[in-house]
Amino acid sequence: MSYSKAIAFSALLFSSTGLAEVLPFEAEYRADFKGIPIAKGYRQLIDLGNDTFQIKSIGTALAGGLKYDDTSRFTYHQQDVKTLGFVLKQSSLFSTTNVTGHPDRKGGLIVDVDGERHHFEAPDNVHQLMDAAGFSVQLQNDLKKGLTDLDYHYNVIDEVDNYRFTVVAEETVETILGTFEALKVEQKKREGRSTWLWLAPELDYHLVKAEIIRNGKSWATLEATRIDIVEPDKPMLAKQPAKNQIKLSN
Repeated sequence: MSYSKAIAFSALLFSSTGLAEVLPFEAEYRADFKGIPIAKGYRQLIDLGNDTFQIKSIGTALAGGLKYDDTSRFTYHQQDVKTLGFVLKQSSLFSTTNVTGHPDRKGGLIVDVDGERHHFEAPDNVHQLMDAAGFSVQLQNDLKKGLTDLDYHYNVIDEVDNYRFTVVAEETVETILGTFEALKVEQKKREGRSTWLWLAPELDYHLVKAEIIRNGKSWATLEATRIDIVEPDKPMLAKQPAKNQIKLSN
């Protein structure tokens, strides 16, 4: 995966048997490369009514001028995410990539990348391909349902890949945001490379930390620095101390 696609994935980038639901939220993140801050991110999910939601993801590299801005709409019905469409812009000092996408009538995705059309058909065992933002919501809610082996097909710019996740442990994790009891989830990429995700049930199974491992060593990390969740009956708030908060520049 290229550096730009890794930033895109990070910008997105999270056991109960209760009924899963989608709760609006705002969150901010910081990415470090070998201990050095390299990027920051912001995500916001809003409820548009009628089981329809919009999620906005922004990632900004602290060097090189790389920025990722994605707005996606989806429905959530019978505990499944269905992508309605998305608009993505990724820019650097010397280039800009514009991407739009929408579903076809058979569970696939039609994606336009800088005017080049890509039609990704859904495999026989997949009822709906997702965009990356929709996938993150599906993962979060599948963990709420107590699922431990998770398999998704979703789009990142000009590719659709199969991503598999496994819950491997419940453990205490220290983060910028605080200390949490979290589910530890592994995404196995290929030999010598994996990604670990820590998602906190007390924060609606949001991602509080991610770590990319290469050849047995930590290569990069992503941590939440602010998570605000809107829950109708029980407001939930998680923030780091004000002096350390990362504010996203407009």
